[in-house]
Amino acid sequence: MLTVTNVSMRFSDRKLYDDVNLKFTPGNCYGIIGANGAGKSTFLKILEGRLAPTTGNVSMGPNERMSSLKQDHFAFDDQTVLNTVLQGHEHLYEVMTEKDALYAKADFSDADGIRAAELEGEFAEMDGWNAESDASQLLQSMGITEDRHQTLMKDFTESDKIKVLLAQACLANPTSYF
Repeated sequence: MLTVTNVSMRFSDRKLYDDVNLKFTPGNCYGIIGANGAGKSTFLKILEGRLAPTTGNVSMGPNERMSSLKQDHFAFDDQTVLNTVLQGHEHLYEVMTEKDALYAKADFSDADGIRAAELEGEFAEMDGWNAESDASQLLQSMGITEDRHQTLMKDFTESDKIKVLLAQACLANPTSYF
């Protein structure tokens, strides 16, 4: 469950909303409508925790995660399709990246070994060993064949980019989608 409590948002002297209180309950679908510039995208960023409200807070239940379909279709142009999807589970991707950087060091130290062991534990807890396979299966279910998974996003059509970004949003098995 996602709860919005007394959320207000202001930019300089412009008030987008004031004292918003909502409860998004499981099993329901919600829509946010409004004119351009009314604050819909800003509200979604607040729900995701990517933007702090001026006042109030947003809370989720324990063990819940949120995911959203990215609007910027060009944000991942320098990434492979598979890497783009893997970034949908942000924490797992951060662990993978840090772990890979440690193992690539020429002067791997004892401290690096300890940190790598910690990261390996986290990686295993998040089922990281299956992440690439899961991402590949998601892509294939959306019509992106395996031979295209190492293609750069910039080489994809807009419609295929949207499929990849949808797979990215689905990868982390979120409990809430936006």
